[in-house]
Amino acid sequence: MSGQTEYEITPDEAAEAARIESKVVPGRSCGSCSLCCKVPSIPLFGKAAGQWCAHAKPGKGCDIYKTRPFVCRVAFCHWMMASGLGPDWKPDIAKFALFVRSEGARITAHVDPGWPLAWKRQPYYRVFKRWAAEGLRKRPIMHLVDIVIGDRVTVILPDRDVELGAIGEGSLIKLEALASGGYDVRVLAGEQAPALASA
Repeated sequence: MSGQTEYEITPDEAAEAARIESKVVPGRSCGSCSLCCKVPSIPLFGKAAGQWCAHAKPGKGCDIYKTRPFVCRVAFCHWMMASGLGPDWKPDIAKFALFVRSEGARITAHVDPGWPLAWKRQPYYRVFKRWAAEGLRKRPIMHLVDIVIGDRVTVILPDRDVELGAIGEGSLIKLEALASGGYDVRVLAGEQAPALASA
């Protein structure tokens, strides 16, 4: 590869990538895990969620690792960043990769389509339910816990799981407290959407 590449990053992006990488739990590494190259979508590559990136070599790494774009440099899963998650939460073991977004207001499990029920196994499902209950107590914005398999979304609530199916690009998911004391979920599209957890 010679000269400039289309994935060259700016000095500011390099500094931000280094800042994020400095937060990785000491001693943790991706190793043979490359699930983050499969489960989320990567619009830059035209890669759909649940499909392997064309640059990925499953179990071995990335063909363009040294010149990978900024979006890939900062895509650390939550297992890499959270010391409280044990080895069973590593994506190649759990069969899903956790990502925290919206400044902590949304935690999403991107599930390997080859293991669509992986998120319902224990201890994972029990923990998701606990996180959902804790998230609903957050204010002013309730925190969201959801499951994504390909383009299909399921929101986890303490008392049930709400299947939303495929929702549009740019749509937002809104949690609502009901007068009855329960909670509901709505999808807001485009200009309707306030500053909530983005899909």
